[in-house]
Amino acid sequence: MKGWKFFLLIGFFAHSILHAQTTDNISKGNDFYKNAEFDLAEKQYRLAVEQGNEVIIAQYNLANALLRQKKYKEATTVLQNMLQTNLLANTKSAVYYNQGVVYTKQKDLLSSIEAYKDALRIDPDDVQARENLQKALLELKKQQQDKNNQPKPQPSKMSQKDAQNKLDQLQQKEKELQERLQKSNQKGNSLPKDW
Repeated sequence: MKGWKFFLLIGFFAHSILHAQTTDNISKGNDFYKNAEFDLAEKQYRLAVEQGNEVIIAQYNLANALLRQKKYKEATTVLQNMLQTNLLANTKSAVYYNQGVVYTKQKDLLSSIEAYKDALRIDPDDVQARENLQKALLELKKQQQDKNNQPKPQPSKMSQKDAQNKLDQLQQKEKELQERLQKSNQKGNSLPKDW
């Protein structure tokens, strides 16, 4: 019975030490993030994720550090993995919002619009999500208008047969011109200028 209590006590201390290390890694990562040292912050957040405690905070901060480094695909993967877990509503809304930001940076407006909508479904009072949704919708509308205003190439009104006839005529004129030049060179005369 005493051995069982001893192992329980050791387990409690080990858990406390791991929790302290995770918190320390997150804290160091936050300091690096504040100093715009995003690569160092990323390393600290990854260590915290590996340790397994406070994983949600570490993952969220990791995604932000990746976003700041323009590692959009990695940031998207981290955010999507977070959405597969049970998150509190405010955290889930923030994850959707950040996903919208990543998609916007990647110029994937349709996905960013959906992410902002998901964030607003959870938290309808999120002013930033609403503003970014409006910006993304306006940008998408602008792109569609620009696409519609581009001149479309006009199909040729000349048939294949007409084109071949025209080409044959031009070749015949070229041949006649070459023959005239050769005759005039043989006679020593030059052709009159055709202005």
